[in-house]
Order: sequence, then C-alpha cells, then structure tokens
Amino acid sequence: MDNSADHLVQVYAADFNEAMDVQARLQNNNIESFIENENLGVIAPWLVSAGGVAPVKVMVAQKDAEAAVAVLSNGSDESAAGN
Repeated sequence: MDNSADHLVQVYAADFNEAMDVQARLQNNNIESFIENENLGVIAPWLVSAGGVAPVKVMVAQKDAEAAVAVLSNGSDESAAGN
C-alpha cells in the first residue's frame, strides 16, 4: 500500500512570521499545511530564522506540493489547487 500522498514535503523555510504568512496564503487556496518548528519559533526565534540552526518549515502533503509551489511562486491568492 503506497501512502506517498500522506508524506509531508517542505515547500518553504523562513522565520516564524513569514512562515505564518505563507501558511495563510496556502489556506486561502484550500491547501492544508503544517508548520514544523512552530513552537521553537516562538520560544527561540534566533534559532529558527531562515539562516538559523533549524528554520521554521512550511510542510504540505506530497499530493498538494505542486499546487502549493504554484501559489507561492505567483504571489496570488487565487486558487491554484483548482478547488
């Protein structure tokens, strides 16, 4: 049984505030996302900046990765997922 659609892939890495903006853009396009290192971004933001030890990562399901990248690359909140 192949669960590759359930695997999370990184579509963006940044500081906490930027990652939250990216997550909102994805949500506006009906793409669910998860922020990895979210709590660390609040506790120790100097560690998770884009050039830090462990940047905050925006993760999406592998099946949504292409649509997420399209949304982020065109800067639009129009639905790239076709929903």
